[in-house]
Amino acid sequence: MEQSTSAEAKYRSLMETAADGILLVNSRGKILEANQVAAALSGYELDELIGLPLSRLLPEDRGQWLQQQAARVDELNQVTSLEGTARGRDGTEFPFEASVSKLQVGGEEIYQIFVRNVMRRNELQQQALEAERLKALGQIASGVAHDFNNLLGAILGRTQLLLMKLQAPEAQRALQVIEQAALDGAETVKRIQRFARADLPEEKLVPVDLNSLVDDVIATTRYRWSDQAQREGIIIQMEQNLAPIPTIMGNPSELRQLLTNLVMNACDAMPAGGKITISTRADAATVAVAVSDTGEGMAPDIQQRVFEPFFTTKDAKNSGLGLSLGRDIARRHGGDLAVDSTPQKGTIFTLTLPRSDEPSLSIGEMTMPVKHAQARVLVVDDEPVLCELLVEMLDTLGHQAIAATSSQQAFQLLNTDNYDVVITDLGMPNISGWQVAEAAKRADPGIYVILLTGWDNPLSGPRATHVDKVVGKPVTIADLAVAINAGLGQQSEG
Repeated sequence: MEQSTSAEAKYRSLMETAADGILLVNSRGKILEANQVAAALSGYELDELIGLPLSRLLPEDRGQWLQQQAARVDELNQVTSLEGTARGRDGTEFPFEASVSKLQVGGEEIYQIFVRNVMRRNELQQQALEAERLKALGQIASGVAHDFNNLLGAILGRTQLLLMKLQAPEAQRALQVIEQAALDGAETVKRIQRFARADLPEEKLVPVDLNSLVDDVIATTRYRWSDQAQREGIIIQMEQNLAPIPTIMGNPSELRQLLTNLVMNACDAMPAGGKITISTRADAATVAVAVSDTGEGMAPDIQQRVFEPFFTTKDAKNSGLGLSLGRDIARRHGGDLAVDSTPQKGTIFTLTLPRSDEPSLSIGEMTMPVKHAQARVLVVDDEPVLCELLVEMLDTLGHQAIAATSSQQAFQLLNTDNYDVVITDLGMPNISGWQVAEAAKRADPGIYVILLTGWDNPLSGPRATHVDKVVGKPVTIADLAVAINAGLGQQSEG
């Protein structure tokens, strides 16, 4: 008797100290015993749980499934694992895993069930899968960014060369629009790279003239509100009311993206045509840009949701993220984006930003080459088009540039001629820019090595000792001028 009492005490202790829920169920499916863990999992009090049919802890349509599992346990006559979905007292469902064994107790068959809630484990597994997916997506994004940087480099370089050669005002303005579009594309690529590499620093804010930004947006969206609208047989008028305003501190590319999206939305809101008005104003603390249309307008309930992510009143091809991201951009700049709309009368979106009063740079000023001494430069790039473009940009700056489109040619030129500067691409099929830099320093330790890259590689590691400066693609004429000036200045000091 004492031995039986001792065994029962040990079993009770096991029941109460187990990490899993434990249920004892008879052949008719009635719960005979349970521990506190099982009660907590189910949401019942322990005394409520005992006596319930096991089917009460399953979704209503799982009765047949339970019978099948019981038959499986009987057939195997051993410990059996199963997975399913349980239902708590409040109706909440959760995934579980259980191990089931059959015992003989006092001549009666009893099912002993050890059960655990695996929702948290499943969530962690899903998070791990999501992390792997994001890692793979980041690698893809990084590769796409590299390729786009090369394409944008060709567009930007040729455009800037034409800007230096063509003097006609109309041609200059058209080329400036292309140049700005390429620079904005480069900013978009940087955002992709920051997505792929969360540790990359955010871009610094610079003084921005919002009136100039509005001019850029009107020029780049002309195809939508003018050309495309006319092809569709409708007329959209574009009007500007730009007041003299101070500068703001911002990211020009992000703000241009925001205003472009507002103009596109205004066009979509006027399927029968109408007028878009862009106006600017300023007060003692802020500068504002308003984009208004005479379109369909929005009901109050739509206005309340218009900045919600993924909310859209357009077709399924639209993501519903444009205005949400636009407000995020505004708030990152310390401002806000607001909407005021009346059904059948039109909509006004107002971007408000804190004023700065810092002087801004125009496109022409930003791309104006810096005066410098002449240098003999070796350019190494396996892409002949890009190599030719870099040589022409350097010639325009007054340097003597020599091109090498293969590693063999680069090494031969380094061993036979003297150079002040070597500019090399990083990613090449047969040889990397790191190896070119190492060979250049072996040939002449005083040579200044500039590494061009469309990747987001930081200048670190032992190989970095052979590189004096890293310049990201797409490279502008001003970038080249500044980088080479730094090299010539360093050499003259030595």
